[in-house]
This record gives sequence, C-alpha cells and structure tokens, in this order.
Amino acid sequence: MKNIYYHILLILLLLLIPILSSPELDGSLHLLRSPGFLRDFSRYFLLIVFFYINLGFLLPKLYDKRRLLLYWVGVFVSYVWISTLPFLIFPNHHRNDDEFDFFQNKISKTTDQINQKEFHDFPPPNDFDFVPEDGRNFENQKPPSDMRGSDGRQFGPPPPMMRQDNFFARTYLMGILPFLFSFFSSFFLHQSIKKKEMERAKAKADLLNLRYQLQPHFLFNTLNSIYSLILIKSDDASEGILKLSNVMRYIVEESENDFVLLSKELFYIKDYIALQLMRTDESLDFDYQENGVTDDVKIVPMILLNYIENAFKYGVNAEENSKISIEVNVKDEQLNFKVFNHIVNHSAADESTKVGMKNTTERLEKLYPGKYTLNIEENKKSYFVELNLDLSS
Repeated sequence: MKNIYYHILLILLLLLIPILSSPELDGSLHLLRSPGFLRDFSRYFLLIVFFYINLGFLLPKLYDKRRLLLYWVGVFVSYVWISTLPFLIFPNHHRNDDEFDFFQNKISKTTDQINQKEFHDFPPPNDFDFVPEDGRNFENQKPPSDMRGSDGRQFGPPPPMMRQDNFFARTYLMGILPFLFSFFSSFFLHQSIKKKEMERAKAKADLLNLRYQLQPHFLFNTLNSIYSLILIKSDDASEGILKLSNVMRYIVEESENDFVLLSKELFYIKDYIALQLMRTDESLDFDYQENGVTDDVKIVPMILLNYIENAFKYGVNAEENSKISIEVNVKDEQLNFKVFNHIVNHSAADESTKVGMKNTTERLEKLYPGKYTLNIEENKKSYFVELNLDLSS
C-alpha cells in the first residue's frame, strides 16, 4: 500500500513540473489555453505512461526474454510518439511561439500610438492580418526586408531553415533528457524488483528445505516414544498412536501454511507433550503454564516445537529425578516462551538434535529478522531457553 502512495505522489510531482515551470503561469486559466503549456503537460503525461508501459510490459515481456530487437524498436517508437504526439494534438498556429508573444506585447503596448501615427511607422508582420482602426487596408503592402525593433529583435518571421531547425530541436532534442530519465528510472526499478523476487524465491526454497528437514526429525523422535510404550506393553500405546496421528496430520496440513493461529499451534504442541508424558514416571516433575493466548495472533508453524522436543530428549531419565517446565505468555502480540529442563540423559546427544536446533534458529532468522531475541543458558546440569518474539504483522 505504501508503494502505491509513493507512485501517486511521484506522478503528481511530475505533472506539477510543466505547470510551475511555465512562463505563462499567472494564476488564471489562460495557461490552459496555451498550446505551448498543453504540449509540455501532455509530454510529461506521456512520459509517465511510458514509464509504466516499460516497467510492466516492455521489460518483462521483451527485454527479460531476450527479444532485444523488438524491445529497442518499442523504446524508439515510444520516444518518437512522445515527442511528436503533443504537437499533433496541440498544433502551433504560429510559426514561432516566442515571436508571436513578442508581437502581441508590442501591439498591446503601442495601441494608442497606432491611432495617432501613420501605419507605415509600425509595419505589421506578414504572419498576421492586421487592419488599423481608421479602416485603411495594407494587405498588399510588403513589409520591409529588415524589420527590427529598438532591441534588435527581428519583427518578421525567421527564415524557413531557422524555423525548421527550431521545430526539430523543440520536438526531439529538448525532450530527450526527460525521456531518458523516465527510461532509466523504469529500467533500474525493474532490475530492483527482479532482484527482490529472486531473493524471495531463494528464501522460500531455503525455508522449504528447512521445513522438510524438520518434519522427519520430529517424526523419528515421536516414533521412538511410541516404540517405548509398545516395549513396556503400556495401555497408553493406542492412545499415543492416535495422538501421533493428530500431530502428524497437523504437520502435513498446517505446516505448509506461512502462518497458523498460535492457539492451534499450542493445541498440537500439548498433544505432543501428552504423547511424551505417556512414557515418563514420577521421576519427572513437569509444569506447563499458558497465559494471554487468544485467536488474534498468528505464528509460523513448527517454531516452538523443537525446543520442547529437546527438553524431553535430555530431561527424562527413569533413574534420575528431573524437571521440565514450559511457560507461554502473550501480551500485546508479544510472545515470551520459556523452556527449562535438567540434563539427566547424557546419552541422548546426537547429530539430529544439533540439526533440529540449527534449523529452528535459521527459520527464526529468515522469518522474523529483527523481531526476535533468543537467550540460551546451558551447563552440565541444566538447559534454559527464552524466546521473545514479535507476532505483530
């Protein structure tokens, strides 16, 4: 939405240039009747149209697909039309705008003198039909070959070659700099958009890779828990399989989404916790607290689960008393997540654990850059992790 506002503001500023730079700007509507101003204004308008045509069609459809000949032909044709079309729409009925303005001012200033003097003192330019008030017609009178005012400016029209050169310069040469500005602006903006799209595609591919690495890791750990229940012939094995089915369905269906409700994420995390608690005994002191969780906040799926997996993997040992505590607090879309566990299972260390923790940290960095803090305190006896996460969109 911000980009739209920037584009609207830029368009308005560009359209103000011919208005503010016009020498005929006097606060009246006379400006809107001036062919010179209308040509300049329409030229800037066409430059804006070319900017978006080049950005949205010529560059992606021709330049990016290596159809360079067609692309440059399109650019050249656009330049010719932008330079020529304003003169076709708003033709100049006078051979020279500046010359016409000079005559108008000269005639306006000398109206009283014309009534008092002979008309031959003020020979009319041959580009205008001028009949003095006394009724005399000098239509057939030829103007002097050199009609110049006191300031040395020629009254009569410039030679044909000079008029053609001026028209070419005003039509094509004077408009080349604004056209180049429009062209290079759209070109560099297009390159910037392409670069960002490539970065987003790469980031998305990296995230998918991390997600597919995380899912098997989670599945293996959970199957180990079910296997433990089956070995001891626990009646909880069937319920464990059901909960595993629910958790795996969540992983397959919901983890493909960019965001899920935090409440739904925690619901399946609690299923996983229940699954893990089935294989523990009274040697484990477990505590779970949850505060402020509503259906108004969302989170990237599978971010929190790995820390809980890690706690059960290292914090459960039937031969040793241990403690695991999990705390989830949400306030004003700010998540505070804490996990603490005693380290009582030293044989659990393996490469998969390191992979899982590394993947989770990488996902945080890619999905919440600058929006999280992760504090980990570890020693030989305990492990503590605290994650503060900004869940605001």
